[in-house]
Amino acid sequence: MRALWFEEVGKLVWREVEDLVVSSPLEAVVRPVASTTCDLDRGIVHGLVPLGADFPIGHECVAEVLDVGAAVHRVAVGDLVVVPWHISCGVCPPCRNALPTACTTVPGLQGYGASIAGSWGGLFSEQARVPYADAMLTRLPTGVEPAAAAAVSDNLTDAYVCVTRGLSRHPGARVLVVSSLPSLGLFAVDQALAAGARQVDYVDRSGRRRGVATTLGADVGVDIDPGTQHLSYPVVIGATSDPALLREAVLCLTPGGHLSNAGMFFADTPLPLWEMYQRDVTISVGAVSVTPHVPAVLELLRQRRLRPELVISVHDAEHAPEVLLARDMKPVLVRPQLIGPAPA
Repeated sequence: MRALWFEEVGKLVWREVEDLVVSSPLEAVVRPVASTTCDLDRGIVHGLVPLGADFPIGHECVAEVLDVGAAVHRVAVGDLVVVPWHISCGVCPPCRNALPTACTTVPGLQGYGASIAGSWGGLFSEQARVPYADAMLTRLPTGVEPAAAAAVSDNLTDAYVCVTRGLSRHPGARVLVVSSLPSLGLFAVDQALAAGARQVDYVDRSGRRRGVATTLGADVGVDIDPGTQHLSYPVVIGATSDPALLREAVLCLTPGGHLSNAGMFFADTPLPLWEMYQRDVTISVGAVSVTPHVPAVLELLRQRRLRPELVISVHDAEHAPEVLLARDMKPVLVRPQLIGPAPA
């Protein structure tokens, strides 16, 4: 089979590697049929994040199950499934506490398509190994297209968790989304409106993304206006790795407000703690434990309450090396199923 390999900055190639076979009763081998970029991938391929090179890339996909071990009972050969970005056993204390990114069986943020920890292959490849199939995989509901659900593995669910954290504390609130990333902010707009936010404001310097946010139903701006937006939002969603933008986002919180930031920071980042102290606000950051939330996001897709088709673009997986170096917001690479029908 072929694996999509990130060789060096600006260079992706297909490599021939050995076919995968099930080697444990708990495993599955799957074939990604709709794979997409995490916003982190843009930084990886252009050398903007300190994760090195020379590894198979990709950690968001819907896949077809090709084979399962004898102890796998929740999925079967031929099923279409969401593959979460992180590896988790499902039975250790953190996994049982709905924190699979803190799994103690496979510690250290082990996942697909990056060099952070472990070596699990990439989800743009033609096959992938899922070591704990029953714990990790979720079947795709009838009526949900693989391409629409590809980002459920990470970014679309990241946005769901960020929005839910804020709106569960402030139902129906006005929401601010502050974005400098390709898709996370747009997914947050969609998730916030689906969750009942009375208004969503979106700030981003990208004119293209502002156009999509307007189509989704947000009011848009280029920069935060301190005079009208500071101290104005009970819920703020950060989709940024820009320290200055994150600081401005914090200053937009009302007393008692909550900010969730899904962007990654690789160095210590200053925050306006005195302002936060005076307002009694809360902030959440960190790698989202996707797997427990996948069913809820898939149900939103099944009900047509989310519109990923406004954010994604669909391409033939054969062209992945070229497509992933372009500037699409959220390219989805598709290939035919081997057992069931091809994706529409």
